[in-house]
Amino acid sequence: MQIRYRMLVFKMSRLASQNKLTAVQEIGFATELAELVVKEGIAERVVQELFDDDHPQLRRIAVNAIRRTGRFDVPGLQAALLRRLSDAEPWLRHDAVWVIQEAAMDGGLVRAGLRRLAGTVQLPQDAVRAKSNPGDALLQAQVRARQALDALLKKDAQAALAALRATLATFAALNQEPYGSGTVGQMNLARRELQRRMAKRALSSSTRLTFRRVEGPDGKAAFAETASTARSGQTSDDAAGDPS
Repeated sequence: MQIRYRMLVFKMSRLASQNKLTAVQEIGFATELAELVVKEGIAERVVQELFDDDHPQLRRIAVNAIRRTGRFDVPGLQAALLRRLSDAEPWLRHDAVWVIQEAAMDGGLVRAGLRRLAGTVQLPQDAVRAKSNPGDALLQAQVRARQALDALLKKDAQAALAALRATLATFAALNQEPYGSGTVGQMNLARRELQRRMAKRALSSSTRLTFRRVEGPDGKAAFAETASTARSGQTSDDAAGDPS
């Protein structure tokens, strides 16, 4: 039933051990292995046997085969991918992040692994640098890890914002104060409202200075200071009936 799988693994192993397995052949083998996974239902066997193979090329073929199938509910897949995030081969780390992204995996261990791999890489400047250096496998892996981690953090922020909006909408619908009567929050709201009213009252009744032009002792123009209140809106000279 799985003779084709055994023959394919033997062929890949022989080429890899002889260092004759090219990048083009890797893609072809990954495609062929993915077809076998779909037809014969051997996704779990591939994860168990090939994800931790001694040869990095076979590990990468297995990772990409699973990615092509979209079979992300395989038992042990997440744990195997987390191990590949610290693989000695940078391209394998890159491909492991790729699978994690497509599988929409999340969790504390996933985020910790992505954070370790991303290191000090920052977006978007390092993404531009990676685009200019497509052959830098480690940089490509780090940038993809940072992008995956940022996407998860953005999802958390959006969920928190949605929850806050839902809470505010609930209070608005009930036409209730956000704090119960007699609570510390309600007393702080009342205190802040009182402070706003007192500040507004003090501002409206404050004294302000205005200036009018007068003749100085030496015949030169000068400015005399007069006082008025914001509430009355008139200067002291206006109140005295000064025609000037």
